[in-house]
Amino acid sequence: EEEEEEEGVRRRGGKSSLWSLSAPEKMLRVVGLLLAGVSLGLSSAHTKVNKHKPWIETSYHGVITENTNIVLLDPPLVALDKDAPIPYAGEICAFNIHGLEAPFEAVVLNGTSGEGQLRARGLVDCELQKEYTFIIQAHDCGSGPGGAEGKKSHKAVVHIQVNDVNEFAPVFRESQYRAAVTEGKIYDSILQVEATDQDCSPQYSQICNYQITTTNTPFAIDRNGNIRNTEKLSYDRQQEYEIQVTAWDCGQKRALHSVPVHINVKPVCKPGWQGWNKRVDYEPGTGSKQLFPMMQLETCGEPLSLVRTTVELQTSHIGKGCDRETYSEKSLQKLCGASSGSTDLLPAPSAATNWTASLVTDSGRDTDLIFRFDGHQAAKIPDWVVPQNLTDHFTIATWMKHGPSPGLRAEKETLLCNSDKTEMNRHHYSLYVHNCRLVFLLRRDFTQVDTFRPAEFHW
Repeated sequence: EEEEEEEGVRRRGGKSSLWSLSAPEKMLRVVGLLLAGVSLGLSSAHTKVNKHKPWIETSYHGVITENTNIVLLDPPLVALDKDAPIPYAGEICAFNIHGLEAPFEAVVLNGTSGEGQLRARGLVDCELQKEYTFIIQAHDCGSGPGGAEGKKSHKAVVHIQVNDVNEFAPVFRESQYRAAVTEGKIYDSILQVEATDQDCSPQYSQICNYQITTTNTPFAIDRNGNIRNTEKLSYDRQQEYEIQVTAWDCGQKRALHSVPVHINVKPVCKPGWQGWNKRVDYEPGTGSKQLFPMMQLETCGEPLSLVRTTVELQTSHIGKGCDRETYSEKSLQKLCGASSGSTDLLPAPSAATNWTASLVTDSGRDTDLIFRFDGHQAAKIPDWVVPQNLTDHFTIATWMKHGPSPGLRAEKETLLCNSDKTEMNRHHYSLYVHNCRLVFLLRRDFTQVDTFRPAEFHW
């Protein structure tokens, strides 16, 4: 007991006591015990301070204007922690973004209130990407400045929309436009011009208006770029128009460069053959020659089912077909020594000479009247005009142009014929063409029965 009292400790029933200590010793021992108790209490409480993890909204919708870096979030970025106001445990130290491809970062503006801000790491471009979606989490400060034993909030989805800026002007798809119209028509649409805009939003990328900047032109343009004429155009008055057209997007930004539009006026289309001349010069002995090598048929865009063409040369005209026939009929009769008392079998039609009235005629040189025969018509000459029988001396003068024969033919082409009116229709004399020969048939008077003489003469 003496040794224990000297040590300042009295044990009673297994318990220690400070009663036997001196006053200074008691004070020191009590203070030491109290400090130790406080230290043990604080250590026990500190291990239980960061009980809660931060809380944020489950989703956010943000808007950022391209070429800026601040994102406007709805709702605002705020993290709450139930451990507040305990230092560190109740404070927000960071917002972390999951998704390295997202060009954004979140910064803490006030750790105590949990307020944060979402920013772009660089300038965003709406034309490259219009929307972004990523995950964000809030972190508290844990047990101290280093963030040890910190807690994370749940993951929230952030959807960012990039607002467009009207930075691009409209640009026409073509450097110039061309069209053709037919004179005398009003068109609902001659052609359509089109401009595009590289901005990403409908407000700035769509073209809302076109305008013709050239003044005093007979053309108009609508909101879709369709150009029409406001009046009928004339090929004789003006064959080509050039107008300038500009465009505006829906943000009222005008195209930097206008586009030229060329409109050609064509004459009214007339169906028919084109590319041929009425006059054809031919030199004898030069062989064959194409009459119309450049001729073409203009159909004016209409469907073609059948082409029937007739080509008639001026040489088929009896009186003017050959430029070497330089003499009229009367001149030829004079040159050939024809008798002045000859009988004209084909006179001009009159009251006394009406047998040529129904014949087809062509006008010849010096007003000569020339008759055309095609094998289907003939002139019946009255009996009093020609003799019934020819004498030993007679002359038949003809001026005849005969076309080429299509091969050997059996039929005869009669120029002049005197025959019986009844019974056997026997020919007394006849001048005709047979194949390539000119033949004259002459039968003597029927009273000369026993006389044999030549009856046909061939040339």
